[in-house]
Amino acid sequence: MACENDNDDEKVELEEQFILRMPKVEALKLRDLLNTKPSKIKKALKISLNLNNTGFVKFGKRKIYGCLKKFPTIIESYKTHDKVTICKTADVSHILLCGYEKYESKKVNYVHGITPPLKNVKKKRFRKTLINTDRAVEVENIERELYYLLRTDLEAVSSKYEITYEHDKENYSNNSELHLFGNISSEVNFWKLPIYII
Repeated sequence: MACENDNDDEKVELEEQFILRMPKVEALKLRDLLNTKPSKIKKALKISLNLNNTGFVKFGKRKIYGCLKKFPTIIESYKTHDKVTICKTADVSHILLCGYEKYESKKVNYVHGITPPLKNVKKKRFRKTLINTDRAVEVENIERELYYLLRTDLEAVSSKYEITYEHDKENYSNNSELHLFGNISSEVNFWKLPIYII
């Protein structure tokens, strides 16, 4: 994908990566070609995708069907030139699954990871939590009422508030208010505080 910079007329190539999973025979041939003649990859491998994330991969004279899926998590990709320093090159979030037959599945998300322990990780580790439906409906009603009160408060010309107690006011003395809100500055007699001169 090429992107033009506003300041300069140079075109900047952004690196985008995905995992290509081919059938075993073609995968071995592609790996052998990468190890022996990497310059011929552009001529030998062609990838064509449609807007619905399906398409085909042409490798040599063989045409294989492909389907682009999204990983459950993002995989980071790193590159090194001296086997000491590594730098991150991209976030890999898609896999192109290739096969001899067309993929009929409409699902965009891929349920597995790339390693055997992450098989069916979407259901094992990202499973849905149990929700109490009565509690969820009650919370939704409270939120709706709160949004209504906040909206009407913004539209109000003036507003005032009053502290009310659920129980009798005799049970709650002024000490409880002092405990909650602390001393008010006007109640403290500053002049009666002791002054120390050194």
